[in-house]
Amino acid sequence: MKTATAVLSVKFNSSHNQEKLMQVCNEDLNVFRNVPGLIQKYYIAEESSGAISGIYLFETKTSRGTFWTSELAAKIPERYGVIPETLRVEEYDMAIVLNETVLT
Repeated sequence: MKTATAVLSVKFNSSHNQEKLMQVCNEDLNVFRNVPGLIQKYYIAEESSGAISGIYLFETKTSRGTFWTSELAAKIPERYGVIPETLRVEEYDMAIVLNETVLT
């Protein structure tokens, strides 16, 4: 069991249709499973705006920073069809957790 201390939220609207976007997300699952320090990634969709978010839980701030400056992260805009003016990236530190550990 691992404890997350750092969160990354990447929210955007995509130029891809829903089918293409879900295809890309599914194709990338194994790539994200191998990101050092990444405990979990949630793909969530906002019904009202059509925006999609990636919520990433990292073991440390360092692993979050390393990921966000990686080649993989640099490919997200093109791969996911990010509409630039809709991109919103936020970093959070874990404050209080309902369930203290995440099962892996």
